[in-house]
Amino acid sequence: MQRLSRLGLLSSVVAGACLCVTLSVAGCSSGGGPGAQETAAADPALLESADWRATEIAGSATLSGAEAPDVTAVFAAGTLSGSGGVNRYTATYGASADGTITISQPAATLMAGPPEAMDQEQAYFEALRKATRFAVTADALTLLDDEGEALVRYVAQEPVALQGTTWDALAYNNGKDALVSLAESSSITAVFGADGSLTGDASVNRYTTTYTAAGETLSIDAAIATTKMAGPDELMQQEAAYLAALPQTATFTIEGDELWLRDAEGAALAHYIAAPD
Repeated sequence: MQRLSRLGLLSSVVAGACLCVTLSVAGCSSGGGPGAQETAAADPALLESADWRATEIAGSATLSGAEAPDVTAVFAAGTLSGSGGVNRYTATYGASADGTITISQPAATLMAGPPEAMDQEQAYFEALRKATRFAVTADALTLLDDEGEALVRYVAQEPVALQGTTWDALAYNNGKDALVSLAESSSITAVFGADGSLTGDASVNRYTTTYTAAGETLSIDAAIATTKMAGPDELMQQEAAYLAALPQTATFTIEGDELWLRDAEGAALAHYIAAPD
């Protein structure tokens, strides 16, 4: 688990989240920044209206730079899921129109990452557990504690399209029911073409096959053609495991700039991040 590179995380702090004395009053006005023209409200439905990317955690801007991890949240029917920056997490939540929210202790995968990213992730999980209030617009969300202090600020992000994006793999299923990071200095990519083609780098060799997608279902043809280059044993094993995982794909999800491929039982097969334009 040597590589969890993350790309393109903005470090700016979203200013002006709505902090009224009573957050349940829907008419409080916000200051500058995203959503400044809208009114922050305690509308549980708005929590589910967007995929959220954290910009501030416990008063500090999220990590920035090419290796910085995205911290994300998706609220859906009582389940909160996303990335803590290093690990995937899930929790349950309850939100009311009076502005109250409760979030359970997140359950997370057990991958390792850079120390700063791990510290940020721990602070994020602690902040989620402390959240008791929320203020949300169509493009900004703030979680607050019971004294009205901001714990996490988010901005809405548009999901990236499956087709036409170059997806850089962060992790793959090694065939032993484990999602593992790529070997150091190696690269796996995937490009889903509008014509139904799937191409990319498998570690050492280029590969090509076909796919079909509808809604969140995805199937990848097991007839995968590759070039015939040889490479270090570690990379050849990584390549073989990745290519073996692809045809097991049954569903895909895109959260912001992250793509997940999963099998019919929901097990993760590959995790990617969109390459910068």
